[in-house]
Amino acid sequence: MSEPHILETRIHADGTQSAQANSTPTADQRGCEMRVLPNRAIPVVFIPGIMGSNLKLTAKRRSELDKSNNISWRPEAAMDSLAMVFKSPAQRQMMLDPEATEVDRYDLNESEANKRHKNVSGVSYIHVHGSKNGVVNKDERDRQARLKGWSEVMFSSYGDLLQTLESRLNQMCEDGKPRGSWNSGKRQAVDVPPQNWGAADGEALSAEELGTVCDAWYPVHAIGYNWLRSNGEAAKDVAQRIREIIAFYKNLKFDCGKVIVVTHSMGGLVGRALIHPDYGNAQDVVAGIVHGAMPAVGAAAAYRRIRVGFEGSGIKGYLVKKVLGDTGPKVTAVLANSPGGLQLLPSERYGSGWLKASVNGKEVLSLPQADPYTEIYTVQDKWYRLINPEWVNPAKKVGVEIESVTQAILFARRFHRTIGTTYHPSTYLSYGADLQQKAWGEVTWQTSSAPFLGGGASQILGITRLNIEEPASEWQTLTDDGCGVIVLRDGQPQNPRQRFSAEMADPAEPGDGTVPAERSAQEPVRQGKARIAYQQTGYEHQESFKDDAVISSTLHAVCKIALQSFTWKTCS
Repeated sequence: MSEPHILETRIHADGTQSAQANSTPTADQRGCEMRVLPNRAIPVVFIPGIMGSNLKLTAKRRSELDKSNNISWRPEAAMDSLAMVFKSPAQRQMMLDPEATEVDRYDLNESEANKRHKNVSGVSYIHVHGSKNGVVNKDERDRQARLKGWSEVMFSSYGDLLQTLESRLNQMCEDGKPRGSWNSGKRQAVDVPPQNWGAADGEALSAEELGTVCDAWYPVHAIGYNWLRSNGEAAKDVAQRIREIIAFYKNLKFDCGKVIVVTHSMGGLVGRALIHPDYGNAQDVVAGIVHGAMPAVGAAAAYRRIRVGFEGSGIKGYLVKKVLGDTGPKVTAVLANSPGGLQLLPSERYGSGWLKASVNGKEVLSLPQADPYTEIYTVQDKWYRLINPEWVNPAKKVGVEIESVTQAILFARRFHRTIGTTYHPSTYLSYGADLQQKAWGEVTWQTSSAPFLGGGASQILGITRLNIEEPASEWQTLTDDGCGVIVLRDGQPQNPRQRFSAEMADPAEPGDGTVPAERSAQEPVRQGKARIAYQQTGYEHQESFKDDAVISSTLHAVCKIALQSFTWKTCS
């Protein structure tokens, strides 16, 4: 029997539902099917990672920059992204200022809204609440997706996840049996042991369980946040929007009291702050959280990128790092002034000794001993410091100085300590532990006796091994190119020839290219906070939600949370 035409269900203000069918060619004898939505609504809310939310400039800053549009950060806008390649550190500081930016939300009444939010286009399946002119077509589906926040996040990274959740969660069963790809294909989620997706334990989602949780509508929303500001502030904003979403469905006469949250990367920190009473205080309206690629206790890559810029290989990687900032001055001008970015630094829970220096293969420096904030991040006069004061304020903004950065770092410490053990009782997480996607679990500065050659060229050419006086903490910086090579001298200033260089070693720990598995991603497991942790391979950090195993495990987790968090009757 041929699959019927599935009609979009339209929900009216009074709670009634309808659908519209169009005539088809005579040869098309398929029937039409309208899905009457259950009375219960369980919104699924997605929170993206850093740089995953689109930002716009305030009117004042747009005027100051004499900019033709108000785009601050929209990586899918090709021309604006290309323009970032050529932005100086000062221009980046002004464009990505936490005090002069806000989330670029879709506003139906804005004349340029559909044009600017065209990153969401071609949505194939979505339920409609109200529709323009009473017609449901391609444009209306795209509009509905934008109203649900899909266009305020990086759709090229997250669109696959959002569309899959929307279609799969709302097409679970037919005649009491799992429908379509729920029980077949690469993204099968029914009758699959979680061990197939890298979990150490856990039970498969049965057809009976799917038939139980199908008795609800799962509208999928995305909530962007200003990732330049504190994650604690973002959590408050997200909490407010979640309560607005719940109120919206209640006004449509649905039984709606809680949401299920799915996060990516730094969005996991926002999600944990979301349920903490000091920040979002939304623990009463969150049924559970599914974390993807979360830097649970930070990532040493944050230190690396502030010092020397973003990394990347191949044509795509080269362009990405140019857009994000390929030098220390470019990244520092943004992230040193970004409370959210600084909260990605390794916390105390990350452990000691992750910042190292070596001479002739021998370790001569290992920090922190206890407190990374005072031993590394706020240090100004050491060669291994995090922040170069000369790179902090290239735009010469009033009120921006190294002291304000120091306060933001200490604020990050408070944030880290506050949410350190905060996880939702129903926490599920997926993370990469791939030797093909190595991450900086540790950052090592390796020395060379030929600074003008850089790299390990001295060893390749057989130049004499270094004879450097310790301790390494007392080395003096002569030059720092902001691209990864520091020229130093040891504690013998009377010997000007004793010059050497240091540069960062390649990443070595299994991960996803950004978050190291052992140092950070596994922290909720060590704390016993995860109901199921899916340890996986085969994907890069930003692209994790395009991976089949990640998608399947997320569907599994969402259904398990729904099953555990609500009272159900059997779905017939």
